[in-house]
Amino acid sequence: MLKLVLLVVVVQAVLSRARTAPKVNLDDVHFLLWTRSNPGNTSYYELFLDNKENLDASPFNPSDPTFVMIHGFAAHGDRDWPVDAKTELLALGSYNILSVNWARLANAPWYPAAVNHVPQVGIYTAQLLDWLKFEGGMDGSKVQITGHSLGAHVAGAVGQNLVAFTLPMITGLDPAGPEFYEKTASERLDPSDAKFVQIIHTNGGTILQSCVGLKDSVGHVDFYPNGGKHQPGCVDYGAWTDLLEGGCSHRRSHDLWVESISGSLSFTSYPCEDWESFQAGNCDSCGQGCLEMGFHVDHSLRGTYYLTTNSDSPYARG
Repeated sequence: MLKLVLLVVVVQAVLSRARTAPKVNLDDVHFLLWTRSNPGNTSYYELFLDNKENLDASPFNPSDPTFVMIHGFAAHGDRDWPVDAKTELLALGSYNILSVNWARLANAPWYPAAVNHVPQVGIYTAQLLDWLKFEGGMDGSKVQITGHSLGAHVAGAVGQNLVAFTLPMITGLDPAGPEFYEKTASERLDPSDAKFVQIIHTNGGTILQSCVGLKDSVGHVDFYPNGGKHQPGCVDYGAWTDLLEGGCSHRRSHDLWVESISGSLSFTSYPCEDWESFQAGNCDSCGQGCLEMGFHVDHSLRGTYYLTTNSDSPYARG
């Protein structure tokens, strides 16, 4: 109980202080490019908007699909899950892989300031993608964006602000909840931001529930692994360990997605009204169709889907 009280006090204090945090300009947003020509973790090539000489010298290949990854609050674009995903994607095929590194704009503990930067980073990234289409010949029909936490809402802002093409797909990995429950659809990720929006909920609920993700359905397809609130292996000592130990369930969304890229085991999911019905065994038929969560998702199906996973990698049960 003491840990609960202390955490609530700390969160309230951080939110209060963060509203006066100093602003950081968009020069602190960096676009890091990996391809099969430069696959090393630290071998990324930085692209600069409106710099044709920089683009011409880059390994960017307009005939390859372009995959964009956007990290969340207190994270980075040159390490952790974006780098892991880069490695899996390049093992799968030839891609232009762009990581939007907005770490200074998403710096802890300034969460409300980071929230305020979401639309700016989205607009800036949209400008880069428009420019890559006009100047670099990028095929807009082969662009996908995956964003985690606040990065999911940045992805939504990208889709809203593209001019040269309509974004084919967004994957939102446990989109951030705090300060977004009361926002309109135009201020957060929603199905209108791309032709297909997939959401993977792993920590949906309120801070008082030890959750930091949106629990609401905000995509064309919303997946709720293990109920979408707390993940196995993350709550061994009670729900509050989930946040106190670094947001284990919140991070699990990108762990599941990265694992799904190879397709070695599928995350088979079942259409269901809610987790309780799924647990009761009332949703064991495929209905309109069972759906594989993650990278290889079927874009034609809609609705809410439930599944169970393992506590440790490999998480998929096939």
